[in-house]
Amino acid sequence: MKIAVISDTHLGFGEKTKRKQEALNNALQAFCLAVENNADFILLPGDIFDSKIPLIETWHDAFELFNVSKTAKKSLVKILKEEKELSFSGIPVIAIHGTHEFRSKDFKNPLQVLQSAGFVFYIHANHLIIKKENEIIAVHGLGGVPEKKALDVLKLYNPKPLPDTKNFLLLHQSIKEFLPTSDEMAASISISNLPKEFDLIINGHLHWFSETNFEGGKLLIPGSTIVTQMKKLESEKQKGIVLIDSVSMKTSFLPLQKQRKLFYEKISFDSAFEDEILSKLKNKINSFLSENSVNLIPLIRIKLNGTLAKGLTQGDIDLNKVLKEFEAKAIFSVDKNFSSISFKKRIQELRELHKSKKSVSSLGIELLEKNLSETSFDSAFDVQRFFELLCEEDSDKALSFLSENIKEKEKKD
Repeated sequence: MKIAVISDTHLGFGEKTKRKQEALNNALQAFCLAVENNADFILLPGDIFDSKIPLIETWHDAFELFNVSKTAKKSLVKILKEEKELSFSGIPVIAIHGTHEFRSKDFKNPLQVLQSAGFVFYIHANHLIIKKENEIIAVHGLGGVPEKKALDVLKLYNPKPLPDTKNFLLLHQSIKEFLPTSDEMAASISISNLPKEFDLIINGHLHWFSETNFEGGKLLIPGSTIVTQMKKLESEKQKGIVLIDSVSMKTSFLPLQKQRKLFYEKISFDSAFEDEILSKLKNKINSFLSENSVNLIPLIRIKLNGTLAKGLTQGDIDLNKVLKEFEAKAIFSVDKNFSSISFKKRIQELRELHKSKKSVSSLGIELLEKNLSETSFDSAFDVQRFFELLCEEDSDKALSFLSENIKEKEKKD
C-alpha cells in the first residue's frame, strides 16, 4: 500500500493577519499531492486545527480541504474496527487529535466533529485495521495530551503491535531529544520511552521533517505544512508530505510546490551604537529579500543581541526606523536583547567589593564610579564630593552640583 502522512496543518492559523489563507492553501497542496500520488489512505497525526474551538470560517476551510480526499477516486482498501467494516468515500483519512485540539472528555473535540461529518476516522487509544488484497496494516493512535502527563498516559495506553500485521503508531507529543530543554513541562517522553516492535512510529507536533532509527523501532516526524513559530530548523527544511511504501517501508518526502520562505539569522554586537545596529539590520533584510525566489513575501526572523555603547539602553534602539521601510516586503519577527553590563558581572563586582572588607562609604563610591563608567559621564565630575553631599542628605546642593557639571560637560562636547 501507499500511505500519505500529512501533519500539523493548523487550519485557522493567522486568521486576522496577512497569512490568513496560508494554512488552507498549504493543506490543499498537501492533500492534492496525496491524491496525485495515488495514496491508498492518509494519516494525520494531529493539529489539523490551530484552535480547539475553530471559527466558522475555519470550519468552512476544513470542509473544503477534506472534500479533496472525499471526492477523490475511491481507494481499494477496507477499513475495519473490531472486525466490522467501515464505509467511506474517496480516500480514507485516519487521524488523531493534537495538543491544539485537546479537550477534556466532557467536551467534543474538532476531530470528533469531522468524524461525525464522514471526513475522517478518528482514533484515540485504540486502533483500526486496513486491508488491501493480502496486505494488512494496523494503525494505532494516541492523541495529544498536556506534556507533563504524556509519559503517564502513554504507559497507561501501553499499545502492543498485532501479530502477522504491519503496525503503525500515531502520536502527537514533544520528544526530549528534539528540544533544547529537559523541562518536563515541555516534554516528558524520551525516545527510550517509545513502544518497541512497531514497524513505524509517526509523531506530529514537531514542525520539521526527521527520521530516526532507535533500538526497537523507527520514528518518523513528518513536520508541519506551515511555519507557525519561525524556528531556525524550519528555515533549513521545506514543508511537505511523506509517502510510505508499506512493502519496502521506504519513505519519500514531497515538498509543497508553493510555500513561503523563512529566513532566520542571529546578529551579535559589541559596544554598538544605534546606527551600526540599524545598518546591519537593513543590510541583512536586503540580503534576504534578494534570495527570496518564490512569489510570496518571505518570513524574516532576526535576533539581535550583545552589548551597547556607553550611555545607551535597549530602549534607545528604535528598530521601526528600518522595519517600516520593509513592512510591505516581508513579515517580520525581530527580537533585541542588548545589555550594557551583564547581571552576572554586577554580582561578581559586589562579591569582590565585599571580600575587600571596605567601608560602606568606600563601597558606595566605588559602585557609583563603576555605574558612571558605563555612561557618557564617566569621570566627568568629582564623584567623591557628589557622594558626600548625598550622604549628608543635602539633596538640593547635590542636584545643583550635578546640574552645573552636566552643563559644563555639554559645553565641552
